[in-house]
Amino acid sequence: MGFSGGNIVANVRASWRDLREQARWYHVGYALFIAFNFIYLHDALPLIGQGGFPPATGMLFLVVFFGARCACAAGCAGVSYARPGSVPSAVAAGFASLLLVIGVTLSVAVLRVPELAFGASEASLLLALSAALLGAGDGLLLMVWGRFCATLPLRTTYLFVLLSYVIALVVTGSPLSLSPWVLLVAAWASFGVMPHLVGRSLASRKISAVRPARDAALRAFGTLWRPVLLAALFALLSNFMLFVSGQQAVEAASAQLTSTLVTLAVVLALLVPALVSTRAVNIAASYRIALPLATGGFLLLAFVWNGGGGVANSLVAMGWLIADVISWCMIAEAVRETRAPAFLLFGVGEGAISLLALLGSVLGYFFASRVGSEVVALLVLALVVVYLFSTVVLFVLKDRSLAAPGTRADERSEVPAGSPSAVAAAAAESEPVLIVEDRVQRSCAALAARAQLTPRETDVLGCLAQGRNTQYMAEHLCISENTVKSHVRNVYQKLGVHSKQDIIDIINADEGDPA
Repeated sequence: MGFSGGNIVANVRASWRDLREQARWYHVGYALFIAFNFIYLHDALPLIGQGGFPPATGMLFLVVFFGARCACAAGCAGVSYARPGSVPSAVAAGFASLLLVIGVTLSVAVLRVPELAFGASEASLLLALSAALLGAGDGLLLMVWGRFCATLPLRTTYLFVLLSYVIALVVTGSPLSLSPWVLLVAAWASFGVMPHLVGRSLASRKISAVRPARDAALRAFGTLWRPVLLAALFALLSNFMLFVSGQQAVEAASAQLTSTLVTLAVVLALLVPALVSTRAVNIAASYRIALPLATGGFLLLAFVWNGGGGVANSLVAMGWLIADVISWCMIAEAVRETRAPAFLLFGVGEGAISLLALLGSVLGYFFASRVGSEVVALLVLALVVVYLFSTVVLFVLKDRSLAAPGTRADERSEVPAGSPSAVAAAAAESEPVLIVEDRVQRSCAALAARAQLTPRETDVLGCLAQGRNTQYMAEHLCISENTVKSHVRNVYQKLGVHSKQDIIDIINADEGDPA
């Protein structure tokens, strides 16, 4: 069904209104974090190549960075498992910000202030130290912001992340044109207020965590391993591409401009459909964009190598960005659903992604030193990598449960119990559904609120109100039939009813009551 101009405007306004209800000005801290991640990580390799460092320096910088981030993520996961009740706070953000400020200062001093003229050994040592500090600070701040995102509905998380990327891209539009000292002052100021922004953000949301039961933990990891694996594979491919594409030889300003434009185009391609449609956000469908971009970048490698400001590398990197956004949103939703410690699930997920990013850097450097820029060799390599990567991704994607948080269950499970849109989203499907009018939506929402149903139980209530059977709900919510039956029993018990007809009768009785 097409969209009329009036519908598009109305939908955008509704999406913006929903986002404004959840977001506050101090949430801009996440966008600042992403902006400086672009500066201290994405621009590092071209600047290292431009600075005349030995070829292995770029690889070592990324290995140390992702190694430190992986270690930080693993440490956070371990601590969170041992102490699930611990809540991330502005203290953790303050420590992470301190590490990032020192790391950025060292990186700027070595890479952007040639007047300092460090010796080769001194510069390499300072870069390694900078990478370690940046990786650890980046990993810790990821965990903290992940905990915040886990308090948001899934649709809001998705929009929040994409809008943060847009703001970050605007902020980093031309950082290389700024004086290194202006860049340093901006970094000190941004990370100086970061603890306050994080503290206000966390304080504005209700946060609680428990050690999940074994079966709940297994279900969470069973749902998350696919998106995390895909993000990790895209990370490996992206960092592999950095070296095979000769990214170190690309002029830094040109590489940054190309990366910014490509990233902005991709982010807008993900953001606009989510804003103009009131249907459930199918985040898993974004893989349809990620795979062609990544494989197309590799095929383009054989023809342009590092030309066009590293456009081939930028396309491959977009595959990682999309997969990372998907895995981030799905981990956040799993934390919200299970109340598991955010540091545990985000630590395991981000640790795995960082580990394969590290591996990709090593493999990319190894192959680049032996392949060179010969067209035939690059074409053969590109075809082999595309074939292997596509095979793995398609194998993982064939499991329909991967799409669960992004297709059907997500839009409803993301909405807190009692929200009027909790049941409305149940009707927004491509399959034929019963028409659920506003008054029925309000009745279901009020019923869920009075009975204190969980988000998943609210999903089941919406299906029961439409007379759906167990098989439909299992397919619709992408959970097992036994799990559906368990949720149905809980709904019946909390409502004090014994059948779907009882629920429909209650809703019909409430139709004339605006309360």
